[in-house]
Amino acid sequence: MKYLLGVDAGTSVVKSVIFDLSGHEIAVARRETPLEHPFPNASEADMGTLWRLTAETIREVSSRINTNEIAAIGIAGTACGVWAVDKHLQPLRKAILWNDGRAANVIARWQENGFFKCSFEISGNAAFPGYPLSLLCWLKENEVKILESARHLLFHKDWLRLHLTGEVATDVSDVGYFPGDIRKRNYSGELLKEAGLELSDKLSSPHESSDVVGRVTRQAAGQTRLKENTPVVAGAVDVVASLIGGGVIRAGQAGSVLGTSFLNSLVLDAPSFTPADTGVQTCMPDGLWERSLVNTTGTSAIEWMLETMARDITGENHYETLAEVAQSSPVGSSGLVFLPYLSSAGIISPFANAQARGLFFGLSTEHTRADLVHAVYEGLAFAMHDCYSVMEQKIESVVVVGGGARSNFLMQLFADVTGKTILVTNGTEFGAKGAALLAGVGAGVFENLEQAVNQCVHVERSYEPNLKNSEKYREIYMLYKHLYTNAFESWQLRHEILSKLEG
Repeated sequence: MKYLLGVDAGTSVVKSVIFDLSGHEIAVARRETPLEHPFPNASEADMGTLWRLTAETIREVSSRINTNEIAAIGIAGTACGVWAVDKHLQPLRKAILWNDGRAANVIARWQENGFFKCSFEISGNAAFPGYPLSLLCWLKENEVKILESARHLLFHKDWLRLHLTGEVATDVSDVGYFPGDIRKRNYSGELLKEAGLELSDKLSSPHESSDVVGRVTRQAAGQTRLKENTPVVAGAVDVVASLIGGGVIRAGQAGSVLGTSFLNSLVLDAPSFTPADTGVQTCMPDGLWERSLVNTTGTSAIEWMLETMARDITGENHYETLAEVAQSSPVGSSGLVFLPYLSSAGIISPFANAQARGLFFGLSTEHTRADLVHAVYEGLAFAMHDCYSVMEQKIESVVVVGGGARSNFLMQLFADVTGKTILVTNGTEFGAKGAALLAGVGAGVFENLEQAVNQCVHVERSYEPNLKNSEKYREIYMLYKHLYTNAFESWQLRHEILSKLEG
């Protein structure tokens, strides 16, 4: 066997990647995944379309190699949301995604009645609107027939794997974000009961991420050009897969996943509940855990800039071109500060607020496009610093993975603002790589995950903080923090006014 196949189903793009057994990318195929927004703050996707696009990417990379030489397949997918199928394993509705905000009122109710805090104490997760548990409560109140008709409640990667293998299964990393009982690495019967949900017959018992849970069916082989009976492992939620793909697998290691959202994570040998009532947490392989403090806006802020402020910047190197624009603005963006809270789901860390939204502060006619772009980049760096600064553990270096890691300018900015060494490992498709390494462990290609990482992952670039810039950013960060600390009443008032206007 010469190859492993990793699939990474993200929010906006699905990617299939063939890796050799040294971790090199042999073939990559991508498809943009269309999202739908049927009403304000809603985010959905057609489940059939997602599988069709995934199958297209697999078929494309499969044509580049001899598929008899693929040892195993792993899939990573976005967390949370609701992926409901009936007894015939057909979708009951379009998938509700993690960045959906329709359950904001459910979260507000939980914060008032104490369930929010109870949930955190059991799961280590600060509940937000896109969690399965909050969305299922919303369905119970608004689309109860969907809930009653559901035979299985899946997760993103599980829906895709179902098409490959015909088997219903899930893994511990997705269950952690249900949220489940983080100590038991399983669903929480207590949380389900307190939420008024009876779902025990709709939930699959979780596997470890590297467990082989099925094999490619004849039908799937015809759709994808894969060899029938190729083993498929349980896989992992995208953040866990991305950390693995970046080599972040040992307790004490820190890794930031800069994708559509921005997860600043630490691998732990036991669950952590500090800081309280913020962030998310789930299970890693080998009996470890992963704690993330999350800004729900990551590279989506950069894409937003390209669509609104920089439509003239196009092409494959648009990140680099945009960074060149930003570099003409000084440290501090000429007094402009940006809060990067652009998601309709609000903000999760270092505080949880479903009504939080982005903000430019200090804007005047003297500011240029370069200042606005630079302020957005700095806002992402402040968000990263904001998350790591409240973690108990001392962190000296951070591995950054995801699309944003391609920007040398942004990586140096991260180093300057956080005062930490920033590391970027080899490759570009980290989620798919992590899924492939898990597949390699499950198929016996690697003895364990440590051997897989040692063989396939190495540091390619590192960035040390510019101490002069770091000193300046310490001052600006005080203003950044002051802005969001004093914005809570304004966010709530905005929400109330919009609710009245839309009603």
